[in-house]
Amino acid sequence: MLDILSHRVVYSDRRFYSAFPSAATLADGTVLVAFRRARDHRWLHGEPAEGSGDFDSVDHVDSRSHLVMQRFSPDFEPLGEPQALPTDPEAGDQDANLLALRSGRIVLGGFSWYPMSARHGARLREKGVHLLGNPDTSGTFFLFWGGNTRFSDDGGRSWSPHRYLPELPDQGPIIPGVRPMLGGAVRGRAVEAPDGTLLMATYTGGPYTSYLYASRDQGETWELRSTIACDADGKAGFCETALHLTGDGRLIAFHRTTGLKDHLVTSVSHDLGESWEPWQQTAVVGHPYDACPLPDGRLLVVYGYRHKPYGVRARLWDPSKGSLGKGSLDDAPEFVIRDDAPSPDTGYPWATVLADGRVVVCYYLCDAGGIRHIQATLLRVRG
Repeated sequence: MLDILSHRVVYSDRRFYSAFPSAATLADGTVLVAFRRARDHRWLHGEPAEGSGDFDSVDHVDSRSHLVMQRFSPDFEPLGEPQALPTDPEAGDQDANLLALRSGRIVLGGFSWYPMSARHGARLREKGVHLLGNPDTSGTFFLFWGGNTRFSDDGGRSWSPHRYLPELPDQGPIIPGVRPMLGGAVRGRAVEAPDGTLLMATYTGGPYTSYLYASRDQGETWELRSTIACDADGKAGFCETALHLTGDGRLIAFHRTTGLKDHLVTSVSHDLGESWEPWQQTAVVGHPYDACPLPDGRLLVVYGYRHKPYGVRARLWDPSKGSLGKGSLDDAPEFVIRDDAPSPDTGYPWATVLADGRVVVCYYLCDAGGIRHIQATLLRVRG
């Protein structure tokens, strides 16, 4: 059972579109919450978005997009002001994915968009290059720049430069002869294996395919290990994949999907991602997913729910009882954490266990005026 203790605003500013959070509890009990922040130009009009016809006028690309980190005490009280993290000199950052290692190092995964003028965008489009955005809505065109990681050895106070992932050989280049497909996009929990190997999922579109990268040196370098899930017919897609490593060595991937009516798909590996069993569709509906390990061995699986009523939901699952794809997760009771979001542009939850055993689930949603911001719900998990 889950008891909802309180809802809290983590960060809100009408000048920014804040979204896609992640959270990690450090060894001293400190909690880090990282999220993507980008400009929201609606405040320049001097009027609320509510009733103006501009309620959903936000975009997932912005030339000034960057990551922000907020530090919290073990009681989840804010410590100081939010810190804007350094950006790639050439590109805007998108999505934050925290992983606290046993050594104390913190690894932060993400991906970036390269902004360019309409003139240069038009020239690239003539060459068949895929771009996102347009000058009328996002102010410029954007080129996918690649997945990357960086790390901190001082509790998240300073960070290494962006390090882009190795090329995906089965994907065409971003720009032939100029920029290969570096890793793909990163969204979802990574894991640290008992031997110290780090495992992180990425994805690309056309159709959406999920990949696994591995690091044997604490995130200094990465190598492509395998394709997690792909539909050869292109009817289903797999993206924004979260990972969990069970006590008996099963690596479980939780996929957001396309073409499957928003159903969760899972993949299982018994050799740390060297090979994968065929993917399995579940009855769970929502996206994307985070699988937070609890002290008693169970998983708290949280996910956004972009169907009315919009919000965030969760299921408690014991991976030691039964196996995924055979009804165990499907049969786990669904808990509604939030069902009051006024827009389907909501969710992307990420959970972490506090030092006292409570759980905090971070996510984004919007208020009545349309301002996207980061909130958190504190939970108590019972037997």
